[in-house]
Amino acid sequence: MRNFGILAALGAGLTLAACSTPTDLNNGNGNQGTAQVRMLNAAPGTPALDLVVGGKVVATAVTFEQSSALASMPGGTQTLAIRRSGQTVNLVSRSIEITPNAKYTLVVSGTLASLALTPSMTTVDTGLAKSDRANIRIINIGAEVSVDSSHAPAPVPLDVYVTAPGADLGTVSPAFVLDARYSTYSSLLYFDVGSWVVRFTTSGTKTVVASTGTIAIGAGEVRAVTLQRISGGGFTTSVVAEQ
Repeated sequence: MRNFGILAALGAGLTLAACSTPTDLNNGNGNQGTAQVRMLNAAPGTPALDLVVGGKVVATAVTFEQSSALASMPGGTQTLAIRRSGQTVNLVSRSIEITPNAKYTLVVSGTLASLALTPSMTTVDTGLAKSDRANIRIINIGAEVSVDSSHAPAPVPLDVYVTAPGADLGTVSPAFVLDARYSTYSSLLYFDVGSWVVRFTTSGTKTVVASTGTIAIGAGEVRAVTLQRISGGGFTTSVVAEQ
């Protein structure tokens, strides 16, 4: 499938990939309604991190390549921040407008010295984990660029392959194509239980620009593969175990 239209479905969205009871957060802003949020730690080399919303800790001790459970947060303008677990100093924060009844994933990327927060939101479902399948989603941590800007960079199309380890890419078709300029959050993709590798190639070629290691996935487990542009134009990946 070689269609950038898929990006609308993959878009900047999130839904529950697991059924966990949200933590309640009530700061007196009930007239704005509530939303749900969780954190994915895709920042290598970081210690355990806490997620703070409006000054209140809603997720604790999330280690690299792990996710938090969903938590409830008020709608309206909220400041989301990341701290070392158990500490009070924010490492990074970002103010965003929270849409009531929506579900958010806050992807933490970069390094401890330079963390970045990428919130993804949707009001629709991006897939429920199947208990008898290996569940994989792809998250592109891209630089958001206005499509109306006359100075927007050229598209960076990448083909996404999900294969058995060592599979010859010449014999398979990509799962989809993504534009690496934009942050996207895919629906769940379903595979047989076992070991998988996710590879990203320059679109239309078999030239691999980023790859995960072997990902062993049991029945009902969910893995979020993140792709991030790094200085110099290359890419790096991480594999986050979703709750």
